[in-house]
Amino acid sequence: MSSDLFINLLRPAVIQILRAQGFHGAKPSVVDTLTDITARYIVLLTTRTLEFSQHNHDDALPSVTDVRLAMQDCGLLVPTLTPSEEIWKEMLRKPLEDYEESTGARANEAERRDAEDTADVREFVNWFESKANKELGRIASLRVGKPAPQPVGTTEALDQMEMEDYLTTLMKKHSKTGVESRFKGTVLGHDLDPRSIKIEGGPVDSINEWCRRTREKSAKLAETAQEKGDMDTELDDDEDALGSPDAFGSPDEMIVE
Repeated sequence: MSSDLFINLLRPAVIQILRAQGFHGAKPSVVDTLTDITARYIVLLTTRTLEFSQHNHDDALPSVTDVRLAMQDCGLLVPTLTPSEEIWKEMLRKPLEDYEESTGARANEAERRDAEDTADVREFVNWFESKANKELGRIASLRVGKPAPQPVGTTEALDQMEMEDYLTTLMKKHSKTGVESRFKGTVLGHDLDPRSIKIEGGPVDSINEWCRRTREKSAKLAETAQEKGDMDTELDDDEDALGSPDAFGSPDEMIVE
């Protein structure tokens, strides 16, 4: 059920991307296929990020490095050199310590190397500032960058005053008391505030108190069972001792003179 919800939420975003690329129509099967591919790619990207996070620092909280490695592994970032070429280049190039620091050659070389190492990231960032992404934001009714001032009363000025994505508009349409309260506790809203649930007509006032008493009762029962088992073991040992042939001595010793 939840997967169908997420697919339905992703479907309009895919349609908006197609519209931004110049497509004015598509068959439902084509849209469904592209939506499924997009969802699978997002799942792959997040899964690889988690794997790199666990391998690098044994933590489920990923860092920027983990995200970048996952993006490279999934083909989202295309490095300028292969891993083998990077290793050979690092081995053969001149160390930074050999450059003169007084003339600024060392700082310039370090800056040039940093630019080479982050070339794929800068290219990815530049895409967000491109015209293609601005057109996508316009179709999705999202503000991309600082909008240019428009004459008051025009359609462009009205669009700049209130630009919302389809999901926010739809949520406001179906909410009369506000989006925050209407969808709180669901996948579309914030989590519910933790609060105690009172039980009416019982010996306790809350579920937490009931759980605490249940745990204490279980612990007492376990202790009682253990003590009973120890007592049974001692009785068995006494019975074995009394039932042995040597418990009362030999038959000759039991004859009364």
